[in-house]
Amino acid sequence: MRPLRLVIDGFGSYREPADILLSDVDFFVLTGPTGSGKSTVIDALCFALYGTVPRWGKENVIKNALAPSAGGCRVCLVFEAVDRRYVVVRRLARNTRGVVQTKDARIERIDHDVPVDAELDRLLEASVEQVAEGTGVTAAVTDLLGIGYEHFTQCVLLPQGRFAEFLNAKPGDRQDLLIQLLAYAVYEDVGKRARERETLAKQRLTLIEKQLAEVGTVTADHVTAAERTITTFTDLVPVVEGAVAELDELDERRATAAARTAEQRQHVTALAGLRLPTGVHTLAAQLAAADDRVDRGTTELERLEQDETEAERQLTGLPEQAVLERWRDAHQRRAGLADELASARERQASAERAEADLATRHERAVTDAADADAVVAATQRDNQAASLVTHLHIGAPCPVCLQPVLDLPQHDLPGDLTAAQAAARTARTTAAELQSRLIAAGKATATARHTTDTLDRRLAEADALLAQAPAAHAVDADLRRRAAAEAAVARAREATRAVRTELRTARREREQLGDAEQRAWAALREARDGFVVLSAPPVEGSDLAAAWQSLLDWAHQQRAAVEAEASRLAADEETLRTSTQERTAELTGLLRAHSVPCSDVRRAPIAVATRLESANRDLRELRARQERAAGLRCEADTAREESEVAGMLGNLLRSNGFERWLCAEALDQLVLEASGTLMQLSGGQYELDRDERNEFVVIDHDDAGARRPVNTLSGGETFQASLALALALSRQVMGLSGGRRRLDAMFLDEGFGTLDEATLDTVASTLESLVERTGSMIGVITHVPALAERVPVQFAVSRSGASSRVTRADV
Repeated sequence: MRPLRLVIDGFGSYREPADILLSDVDFFVLTGPTGSGKSTVIDALCFALYGTVPRWGKENVIKNALAPSAGGCRVCLVFEAVDRRYVVVRRLARNTRGVVQTKDARIERIDHDVPVDAELDRLLEASVEQVAEGTGVTAAVTDLLGIGYEHFTQCVLLPQGRFAEFLNAKPGDRQDLLIQLLAYAVYEDVGKRARERETLAKQRLTLIEKQLAEVGTVTADHVTAAERTITTFTDLVPVVEGAVAELDELDERRATAAARTAEQRQHVTALAGLRLPTGVHTLAAQLAAADDRVDRGTTELERLEQDETEAERQLTGLPEQAVLERWRDAHQRRAGLADELASARERQASAERAEADLATRHERAVTDAADADAVVAATQRDNQAASLVTHLHIGAPCPVCLQPVLDLPQHDLPGDLTAAQAAARTARTTAAELQSRLIAAGKATATARHTTDTLDRRLAEADALLAQAPAAHAVDADLRRRAAAEAAVARAREATRAVRTELRTARREREQLGDAEQRAWAALREARDGFVVLSAPPVEGSDLAAAWQSLLDWAHQQRAAVEAEASRLAADEETLRTSTQERTAELTGLLRAHSVPCSDVRRAPIAVATRLESANRDLRELRARQERAAGLRCEADTAREESEVAGMLGNLLRSNGFERWLCAEALDQLVLEASGTLMQLSGGQYELDRDERNEFVVIDHDDAGARRPVNTLSGGETFQASLALALALSRQVMGLSGGRRRLDAMFLDEGFGTLDEATLDTVASTLESLVERTGSMIGVITHVPALAERVPVQFAVSRSGASSRVTRADV
């Protein structure tokens, strides 16, 4: 796991958002005063992954994430694991009762192509897979990283005050951590699969042995006998095919003779059944009568069609019915419009007179109202002046001209203002009423004028339409003449229609007789065509009866010759049938001699070929059984060997001793590398080792190589030993786990203040070397300036007011 970006908002002392970019950082340090919020950064990282923080004491005490007055917080961590990029988000909120609850928790795989320093919302929207949410986030993180919270805080995050937990852990707890880091489940899975393979191999061996029993034993004699059978039937195939070909030829010749015999007998029957059709002699008389009716009807129709043409010509010379009716309607409409126009003109004159009278009265009323308003204004002035005089005093300034009053003015008694105002209102009301009536009269006059203009225009249109039309009495006369002409045309057409119907009936009867004549000739030709193969004479002439008699005479003469040919062909057919029966008996005996079942000798080649194919199949099956038996014996040997090897491996990996041996080997490698680091850190005084109970001990070279427990070390010495172990574990975990675990990051919180200057330099060099050799990320929290100055990337943590802040400074 390698952190790329950490966003803290409202978590702990970070009341304001802090965005820490780590994607380009390998070795960094968090510096700042005590209480500024350095450790809170590492706490936020741990909280994002596992939902808890070591400093809280209990894993489920999430209320410590919020300050007492804070309403909520959010922590977002972008990290890489197993070559994929993930984002984990946790959000807390305080409800109305003051209880802190988890409002959101989720982990998602995000698009690797989106820059890690992009806007946070864009980064969160780049999700390609929802990994887990809610309570399942911690388990998903554990699966991804391969370690849980307890082990994470012992080998990745080494929090303040718990730096030496792995060093002082019980052997059993330390073994549990190693088992998880070493991916011991791989070996358990290998052992389980080995035992499963043993079971499958035994089952396969049992099945193979059963198949061997089913295959049976095939000897060389069995194969030789099968080969002889194939040879026999191979030689038999051409013999049977030749016999069947001869039978087919005999059948074909006999079928030809039978067909010709049947054909001749059909000719005899047809010649004997030829008869003259009835009604041939009476057909001519019927045709003559029908022709006479058609001729008479044709002459009558021509006469009536001439009468109809003359009547239509006379009708055509008269004006069209629609034109005459339009002229008649126009004359009637013009007379009505003239009457309407006269009445409209009278109404217009009356409306104009009324409008002029009202205009005069309205003008007079407007003048009266203006005079009344002038009286009101004068009366108001007189009353105001009289009222002002009562307030004037000699020597005081006048309120109008502001000059001193020398004499008090005298005014006549003013008029009645109320009466003047009432008179003015009455005058204005009268003027308004007359104005309304004048407007209404104007509208009535305009309507009357519009009606008169419309009737004038319509009358002019009617006059224009009748400009070229005859007089009204002439139009009526033309209408009466046209009605008489149309009646004459209708009578002529009716007479023509009746004669035409009679003519169609006569022609249809003639056609029917003609059809009968054609059918009679067609029947004669059809009868003659049936004997074309016998060279029947052609049908000639127009005398139907004579033609029929000629055909009947020929048929009587031909019948004797056809009967003689049919008898000869029947004798040939019988001779061929006898030959076919003899050849069939010979082929049946041959098939029976070779035990070939065949109910139809015509299918004998198929039967022999089937028997030959069966013999070939039997031979192939015998040889296949031989090969199958040999292959099964090889498979049985392989399954037996696989069962033995898998069983041995499964039993070995089932043993608890293997787990202890594996952890001991891993612990030895860790102790070996950690000892070298501890020798450097302690100036050659201490080496690290383990006793027979897997407890850690130190070898003190300043005390003649004495071995003593690690809990006898001082605080600074304990820090050195713990750091040596942590560095070795971080570097070796990938190799020890067979590549299934990777700890690409380590975070060290405090503890460096106990080191002297030389040791501190050694620690800094060791951390730098680890970063260069492994490419891992190392983050350090320290107050020691000498160490901070050695780190290339520094994050200065400060606290201003209520919130902590983080500022990056590259050295």
